Amino acid sequence: MTPAPHPAPPDDGPVNAMAIAAFALSVLAVFVTPAALAGVVCGHLARHQIRRRGERGDSWALAALIIGYLLIGLTAAGFVLFGGFVATFFGIMAGAG
Repeated sequence: MTPAPHPAPPDDGPVNAMAIAAFALSVLAVFVTPAALAGVVCGHLARHQIRRRGERGDSWALAALIIGYLLIGLTAAGFVLFGGFVATFFGIMAGAG
């Protein structure tokens, strides 16, 4: 006996506008890094609104959070690597003199 399939969510509700904005900001963060933080904040706010209001768009908000956090992590790793390169370069330059 197979279990009954879960009913699909209704497609008649509105899509949360903040979820779409969060996704757009997170994608924009590829070119403008600070937009990732705005995308993450809007993504969390959108997920809260979606649960409270029963709107659609949770997948947009979740995608915004994943992309935003990924880009924030990559940016932080880039700063750490750049700092290591600079420290190594100046350490080599100080030893050469």
